[in-house]
Amino acid sequence: MRTKERFSVLIPDGESGHAINVLRCLGQMKHVRVFVLSSDPKSIIRFSKYCYKFISYADEKCKEKRLNAIYDTVKKVKPDVILPVDINTISIVLSNKETLSKLASIVPLPCLDEFQIANDKGLLSEWLIRNQIPCPPTILFKVNDAGFDEAISSFLFPALLKPCTGFGGEGIEFIEDQNALYNLIKERAISREFILQSFINGYDIDCSILCENGKILAYTIQKGFVYGNIRFRRAAGIDLFHDDKIYNIVREVVEKFNWTGIAHIDLRYDAQDDQVKLIEINPRYWATLMGSFCAGVNFPYLACLSGLKRDILNSEVKPVRYIQGRAALKSMTKMILPRKRKKLKIQYSFKFILKDPLPTIIFYLKAELSRVNKLVGISKK
Repeated sequence: MRTKERFSVLIPDGESGHAINVLRCLGQMKHVRVFVLSSDPKSIIRFSKYCYKFISYADEKCKEKRLNAIYDTVKKVKPDVILPVDINTISIVLSNKETLSKLASIVPLPCLDEFQIANDKGLLSEWLIRNQIPCPPTILFKVNDAGFDEAISSFLFPALLKPCTGFGGEGIEFIEDQNALYNLIKERAISREFILQSFINGYDIDCSILCENGKILAYTIQKGFVYGNIRFRRAAGIDLFHDDKIYNIVREVVEKFNWTGIAHIDLRYDAQDDQVKLIEINPRYWATLMGSFCAGVNFPYLACLSGLKRDILNSEVKPVRYIQGRAALKSMTKMILPRKRKKLKIQYSFKFILKDPLPTIIFYLKAELSRVNKLVGISKK
């Protein structure tokens, strides 16, 4: 067995907001050396103690420059495996996989067609219907289509208006009824492609996966219990556990997709018909990645092992409660009080920040500086 042999990893998109947690997961493995490439020379990830070497370049949102930077860095540092974190870079690596794989191993990634379907809510909804996977009623939002008014007249409201591509709840609007939708159309020009999806009364439940050729290699299932002030954003507190029903639904999707790589699947329990329905597939790393780590599944590390064709031991999911951000601080202060504690073991995001504090300190210093500069700018006006 070669799982403990030393190897090196290149994260080619260190500017991604998810990259720091990917790095922190890899950093828990002392035999792994991580190089980070970033289009932002001031990225907070460069201050992490787990970053062996930081390399930056001028991106200017140019795919060709990003690809050339990846090629140059791979030739220079000679990593054993390349691990892209976010959508744009995964897409670039996928499109150039044949050439890049001659220089280094690459973590498991889906086929480009599968990746594009998963990443586009409109294409995904069509795929779910074709493959008879339970999902909410969904239509592609095209105002100028001849059949638009007819489709809206028979649509089940309330509904959510969602950008076809996007993440973190960005751009999602809750639409109460048909009139509210038409009022929204009048109020502002909608330039992006959207879907209209019937709102499900129930609760969210998600599943994170690592797969190869339609087979699940590792997974965690989670349900939120603490949410922030902004609607449709990720949960600040999650419970991680095993659930046969959710696992079997996800396994069916993975098999029919013949999925390879990581993904975070959003599902929602429909209280009206007592059924779990698939909402979205995010084919990238997710914001609660450290929660998966606390449950015993180190997804970035396992992805690297799979890319290197090394043995992957079964990662047993440990039931755990994970709390991050300000919610973690509130929860920790409550724990001081003499209250009945939950049986579920609680883990906090501060555990990882205290081990690797500089990126988080720099992040908040930058945020505060930006706030002060904005206030100064307003006062000068």
